[in-house]
Amino acid sequence: MIPVLLDGPTVEPISLAEAKLWLRLDTTDEDDLVRALIVAARLMVEAEIGQVLIGQNWRLVGDAWPAGELIPVRIGRIRSVSGGRVYSVDGVATAIAANRFTVFANSEPPAILALDRLIPGRAYAGIEIDIRLGFGEAASDVPETIRLAIRRLVTLWYENRGDTHDPQAGIPPQIRALLRPFRRIRL
Repeated sequence: MIPVLLDGPTVEPISLAEAKLWLRLDTTDEDDLVRALIVAARLMVEAEIGQVLIGQNWRLVGDAWPAGELIPVRIGRIRSVSGGRVYSVDGVATAIAANRFTVFANSEPPAILALDRLIPGRAYAGIEIDIRLGFGEAASDVPETIRLAIRRLVTLWYENRGDTHDPQAGIPPQIRALLRPFRRIRL
């Protein structure tokens, strides 16, 4: 099933105040830049480890139910399922209540079991499941090692803006080492 972002996080893993303290900034002149660097660092870290960090709403969209019982969710830790729907051939949605899904948050990868597997009538995107992903809702729910990696990325980019940087370099090895324990491995 294809994941589609519905709502991004309402907070970032590190606050503007934390980043400014780390950067030793006292003025508000560059707050917008620092905020943008925090968001960019979160997105890069999420891409590197293969999972979202802070509570976000996503929709899984599929043409048919996956083979087997479980629906793997490879982009983050499942916080909850808020419901789903299956579309008929004429586009009418039949709702599936949240309690008709079982979440296996601690399996690898995390997975969902749909107790009602209604057959979609339309050939494409006939199934939708709405889920909430992330380590938690607060910045403090994100492991401190990941938060440190984000602070270090923000610092690196802030201190080296305008410098020529090899775009192939990506995340420096020291920061990547902080993230390695959280990487999702796909076989």
